[in-house]
Amino acid sequence: MPQRSRTRETDDVEELLGDGESTERSAGESSGRGFRARAKQRAVDVFSPRYFLVAAVVSSVAIFFGGTLVPLVGDVTGFVAVFLASFLLGAITSDSRILETAAGGAVAGGLGFLLQNLAWMVVGGLPIAAVGVGAGLLAGGLGAYFGGDLRDGLTRDI
Repeated sequence: MPQRSRTRETDDVEELLGDGESTERSAGESSGRGFRARAKQRAVDVFSPRYFLVAAVVSSVAIFFGGTLVPLVGDVTGFVAVFLASFLLGAITSDSRILETAAGGAVAGGLGFLLQNLAWMVVGGLPIAAVGVGAGLLAGGLGAYFGGDLRDGLTRDI
């Protein structure tokens, strides 16, 4: 009697549909593993570490080049650059990832403020760093929000 084997086609379809839970139960594996997979997927749906890293790198590059290449008003141009970079990220991505972009902007704002005001950090410490983190959070979040709003407005049917 020929033995039945799973073909690669069914595996691909199940991966595309995200129906890995049913194959785990049919294979006789424990349901705890399915719970962990679902919990991990929900956590990534709320906060994507990969997107956060991309947003942090893009915002860090923007604050560095915005603050050094266009030294008009000191630290303000760096945060304007973070806003513009976050705006572009929000406009080109299909998912609304405001939380990750705001957190990436906060990291970039804190690092940029730390490096540009190192002497003030020695004297003032943590409250001065909080100003940079807060400004980066605000610039990143608002930029991602307005970029996503522009994308939604351009792609929505009238």
